[in-house]
Amino acid sequence: MIEHPRLQYRVKFGQAEAVLYHEELTNGNQRDVPITGTDHQEGWEGDKVEWYTQKEVADLLGVSKATVYHYGKQKKIIKIRDPHRLHKEARYQKAEVDRLVDEKQSFPTGMSPNDVAKKLGLSVQSVYKYIQDGSIKAEAVPYGYERTIYVISETAYEEAAELLKPFESQRPKRFEYYHPSQDIVLFQKFHSSKVPEARVIRNKDNEWGFYLPNIQKWLPFEEGVREYQLMPVYPIHQSTFEYKGYVELEIPKDTVVFYPFVDYLYETWGMENMRLREQDNTILLFIRAGERPFNDKGFLCS
Repeated sequence: MIEHPRLQYRVKFGQAEAVLYHEELTNGNQRDVPITGTDHQEGWEGDKVEWYTQKEVADLLGVSKATVYHYGKQKKIIKIRDPHRLHKEARYQKAEVDRLVDEKQSFPTGMSPNDVAKKLGLSVQSVYKYIQDGSIKAEAVPYGYERTIYVISETAYEEAAELLKPFESQRPKRFEYYHPSQDIVLFQKFHSSKVPEARVIRNKDNEWGFYLPNIQKWLPFEEGVREYQLMPVYPIHQSTFEYKGYVELEIPKDTVVFYPFVDYLYETWGMENMRLREQDNTILLFIRAGERPFNDKGFLCS
């Protein structure tokens, strides 16, 4: 507010404009009279440019709002400046967004490397490696500025799934039972004050999460940790044995000692000294030969 014995000036912001008014004080009455025009700061006049909100951009492109933010940082789309925070949500120029939408609509249909990774139970990095060596056939599509994305057709996926399917006699790979970023293993036992028992499993889309036996419910890993405060019951890491070969076992999932035996192996042998593959009705175990003290808990059920 700028005060004067007879006049007061105030700046009014609205619709991305700065309009200066003065109030005439006449016989105790006040009236607003505009005396200057729009601030012409570059990039501020959002009303003169067609735009989408951040959520609208995310919906149009089929990405998250966080990805939209990064697109703006990378200059793939143009963010409209709003130095005075006149709008609650970030806005982006319509023309650039429409261009990306048109590009996306012209893409060949198929799955992304991330989709294939989930379905095959692989890491995304492994999928990209297989694309590079030709094990997974993918179409490279230019996208945005100096970026290439890969699209895998349904036929190419089925061929890759058959090619990469492990032989029954082949020792399981670590990615089949271990999730390194979360440091969890398949069938590992978790619990909390809210949940007496939860087991780490993957759903039909190969997404890692928890199965709650008492209510027969599956939930994503992050939800289980956040909402139910699930914590591991035991450590899963031990020092690696000197290699003396492996013992191979196949255990039915419905046997009464299934979970206790797996818990015992993870806690006592450690994931470093065993390999595990889930099959339809059984699990295949390769246990590294070695010795560990036998604790008094054992693995028998009560």
